[in-house]
Amino acid sequence: MSCAGAAAAQAQGPSALRVVVDATQTPQGIYHVKVTMPATPGEFTFVYPKWIPGYHGPVGPIEEVVSLHVLAGGAELAWRRDLVDFYAVHTTVPAGVSRLEVDFDVVAGTSTNGQIAPVGTSQLADIEFSNLLVYPQNATAQDIEVDASVTLPAGWTYGTSLPLRSQTGNTLTFAPATLYTLVDSPILAGAHEREFPLGANQFLDVAADSAEGADITPKFLAGMKHLVAEGPALYGGKHYRRYHFLLALSDAIGYEGIEHHESSDNRAPEKYAADDSNYSVQLADLLPHEYSHSWNGKYRRPRGLSPPDFQQPEKTDLLWVYEGMNQYNGEKLAARSGLIGFSAQLDDLALSAATMDVESGRDWRPIRDTADAAPFLYLTPRQYGQLRRSAFDFYTEGTLIWLDADVTIRRLTHDAKSLDDFCSLWGNGDDETSVPVLTTYDEGDVIALLNRVVPYDWTTFFNERIATVAPRAPLGGIVGGGYTLTYTDHESDLEKGRDAGSKLDDERFSIGAIISTDGASDGSIRDVLTASPAFRAGLAPDMRIVAVDGRRWSSDVLHDALVRHKGGTTPLELIVSNGDFFTTVRLDAHEGPRYPHLVRNPSVPDELAKIYSPRTYVPSPEPSASPGS
Repeated sequence: MSCAGAAAAQAQGPSALRVVVDATQTPQGIYHVKVTMPATPGEFTFVYPKWIPGYHGPVGPIEEVVSLHVLAGGAELAWRRDLVDFYAVHTTVPAGVSRLEVDFDVVAGTSTNGQIAPVGTSQLADIEFSNLLVYPQNATAQDIEVDASVTLPAGWTYGTSLPLRSQTGNTLTFAPATLYTLVDSPILAGAHEREFPLGANQFLDVAADSAEGADITPKFLAGMKHLVAEGPALYGGKHYRRYHFLLALSDAIGYEGIEHHESSDNRAPEKYAADDSNYSVQLADLLPHEYSHSWNGKYRRPRGLSPPDFQQPEKTDLLWVYEGMNQYNGEKLAARSGLIGFSAQLDDLALSAATMDVESGRDWRPIRDTADAAPFLYLTPRQYGQLRRSAFDFYTEGTLIWLDADVTIRRLTHDAKSLDDFCSLWGNGDDETSVPVLTTYDEGDVIALLNRVVPYDWTTFFNERIATVAPRAPLGGIVGGGYTLTYTDHESDLEKGRDAGSKLDDERFSIGAIISTDGASDGSIRDVLTASPAFRAGLAPDMRIVAVDGRRWSSDVLHDALVRHKGGTTPLELIVSNGDFFTTVRLDAHEGPRYPHLVRNPSVPDELAKIYSPRTYVPSPEPSASPGS
């Protein structure tokens, strides 16, 4: 950075930055931005955010920035992008100029670096300021103050945790905030936007592509009201002034969840919350996971994930705590709030355990490396995903590891304590701060806090599960919690629902393949386990199944064939296409259909029932399980 640029960054006073966003053309997929910032004459560099908190990678969508103009005193200046850091732009500020204006547009599109930005449809906009600003290089995000305004399409309403200073027509002017807080405060707006009060200063803001989509079910709303009680019951004090769950519902967006301190940016298909069978099967922990991050990720965050700006790289090695423990707690809060039933949560846990247990990548990559390599593993292709292992493994396996820690604490203390006690210390008990604060930690702090709950060799405990190559998934929490992972030919309702929603036929645990059931790609093999009958027979991702035992492929035809071959010796015969070529493969299918379940072991106390039980209310009894489950 030039001396002039450094001087400008250090000279930040009140409202050093002004960000003006015109979002009126959201339906056309374009946002207009005007940023003014302090500047001093000479060489000057400004930057576009690169490392966005919560994304764990350098995914700021710089390729979506177009129509860039740099002006000083109304005159346009020449500029040039840095040849090493593409997110940095250099210019020369004329004498006598103290403010620089940068105008640009951001266009909608699927970003090639992994982030979709900006997110919007003709009916709604999910506005993240990290996509819609630039700032002086080396400015500290917690120190620079910003005035921001956003103009929405006519008639749209909005939800955000960012305090509003004034509103004129459809232009929102927000109270001054630090650059860090601005980036941490998305806005959800839309033609069909509704706000639902959940508790004291806690709100659910829903924007959908239709009025019907925004009409959430009473059960979902009840679950959300339980959630805002169960979160503080788990962690202790709240560390936010107000909290807004922002829920964008559109089939054009799909699933996503990004954590913020006083809000969460949640995205799901249009009818996600309009039918109880949708959210309870597909992703019941979407909002609980992000809410849990207000404590684990925002209030407490690894030092390596806390750089002073949005340009310096994050060190992601502790994502097995940040995301792994949070995945466990998010699922726990989903069950405790009633967004998912206990039996369905057991089915979800069984599927997670089985998924981790069959991965060939276990032979070479420990979970710690999936965290270390997260910035590029989030972009892992689906082909041979189980051999590569992906960033999402430290979420899924993290659930198993932290469940194991929970059950271990309960065993060591004879059920006097649990991981809830650790979480209460983590959340600083009943100490509530009036404004969001950040407390950083390292691995030693995690171990020390666990030892305050119960002394134990926690370093070895986690090294064995995090840093060691292990051929099998860590199932100690399931076994110690009173259950056994087993397989039957009966697919759980949860797995059926996920297959239907994802348009997949998941046969990983029978023949070792996941097959598309979606329209034009029907029969296409999405992935193959390398340690499976499918791979040994010669199948590979992107081949396409044409026929099963001489009959045209369908998911039902394959299932019937698996039932027919169970216990037999005759190979299952598939005709498959591989590009322009066809071949016949024969594979061993004698085990028939196989789907994971947890079976109760009555000789061990049912710790899972205790773990997933609510803390703040008495739930209604669940319906009896269906036969064969």
